[in-house]
Amino acid sequence: MKIAIIGGGWVGKRLAKYLTERNHHVIVTTTTPDKITELKTVAAEVHLLDFTEVSETDFLNDAEIAIFSMPISQNSWHQGFESISNVFPKTILFSSTGIYPQQNRIFTENDTDHLREDILNSEMKVLEKYPQTIILRLGGLMGDERSLKNFFKNKTVPRPEKLVNYIHYEDILASIDLLLHSDKPAGIYNLVAPEHPSMGEILNIEDKNTMFKTDLPLQRIISSELFVHEFGYTFIHPNPKCF
Repeated sequence: MKIAIIGGGWVGKRLAKYLTERNHHVIVTTTTPDKITELKTVAAEVHLLDFTEVSETDFLNDAEIAIFSMPISQNSWHQGFESISNVFPKTILFSSTGIYPQQNRIFTENDTDHLREDILNSEMKVLEKYPQTIILRLGGLMGDERSLKNFFKNKTVPRPEKLVNYIHYEDILASIDLLLHSDKPAGIYNLVAPEHPSMGEILNIEDKNTMFKTDLPLQRIISSELFVHEFGYTFIHPNPKCF
């Protein structure tokens, strides 16, 4: 299968390697010339695609699937996306759970009020051009060097009681593999690990003030139950404490 990954960043590079190892013909784009050599080790083709100007995209013509893996909240993304006029049988967009407001409750895909405008506009722009798109709203990206222990090395955690909404990149890769073989035409799904420990629990901060009690008020939690239900998915890494 010929698969185009638009955006060879942290997730895009890992996805390219994963799909190449499964004998797919992978095309990756990058906005950074210095990354081309590195990306050539994980993809059959690497192309420079400058999202700040209109770019030539004929190299995408034969792709059966396009996966948009770039920071869609950045303004430069919109102009670059407008230059893509290729036709793709299937498209997948990596969005963000940052679209949901900072309110202490459980959020599902049915929540449509007070969504973050820039992310929502990007999602709608993709759906207008590619109505068949499956949108994955990803939680905080974790795995390998991306961990709370690295982020807060020699730093104080401001809110150790805060519950996390993280996703391990290996679950993103496995989910994409599942979607490649799915007949689902379109949809919006949250992709977040089903367990939500506090930052303090993950970092093993001593609970001197019983701040990690289970009877604390409800916090902001993003639910992935819809994705699990519709695709029968079992998380490889369900608990961020074990990332």
